[in-house]
Amino acid sequence: MTRVDSMTFALPHADLLRARATAVDFDAHLHGTCSVVVVTSGSAQIWSHRWSRSVHAGDVFFFNPFEVHSGRTTGGPARYDVLYPSEAFLDTCAGPAGPGEVRSIRTGVVTRGRATRALADAVSDPAAGHAPVEDALRQVLRECRFTVEASTATPSSIVRTAARLIEENGPRSTRTADLAREIGVNPSHLARAFRRTVGVPPQTYARQVRVARARELICAGVELDDVAQLAHFADQPHLTREFKKVFGVPPGALSRGVGR
Repeated sequence: MTRVDSMTFALPHADLLRARATAVDFDAHLHGTCSVVVVTSGSAQIWSHRWSRSVHAGDVFFFNPFEVHSGRTTGGPARYDVLYPSEAFLDTCAGPAGPGEVRSIRTGVVTRGRATRALADAVSDPAAGHAPVEDALRQVLRECRFTVEASTATPSSIVRTAARLIEENGPRSTRTADLAREIGVNPSHLARAFRRTVGVPPQTYARQVRVARARELICAGVELDDVAQLAHFADQPHLTREFKKVFGVPPGALSRGVGR
């Protein structure tokens, strides 16, 4: 079960959402953007479909958009900052992806070193401002390996296809059978392939895609009542339940953070 002691958000501008948290466990979840996690104290075991290992204070680790991951701390709660850079921000570090291409980060973890210490110092200093955080983040990302591939050639293409269908379906059914019919495959084959590729069943993924959409809407300043409707949740309590499964806190925490 997801157990987060605290989490606060800040959105200095649209290209870089920031979060600061203290947590013990995170159930399997995903985000709609790249995630950069800076461990400032404690240790944790992290699992994703792409990599799994222990991380410690001073390490920085990375997830691609829609990459399912989970974690559990060792020896008590861990403190960390999460940076969610936009695709435009990543363009400044790794170069832009062309039309019909998908950029992926291949690096799992950058262990403690000069670049990671500079980023940890920047995110931990309340007087540092946002420019030092962005500069330090760029330096760490420049130590990472990225690949750019045609979207149809990537292992995550089934994920992106399903995400598009889920978003297009909106309030209509997103049952596995309905998705399989639209994609043109057997439902059992879709379910097996989806779990093998993504790490969670299509329905779990569908709920979390809606949370990713809700996060985008909240960051754009949309009121929570409207967010629930636009992201196709039954009501605001439904949005709150699903949002807490991903972030460990209710959506109001993000709304307050980006409203400052």
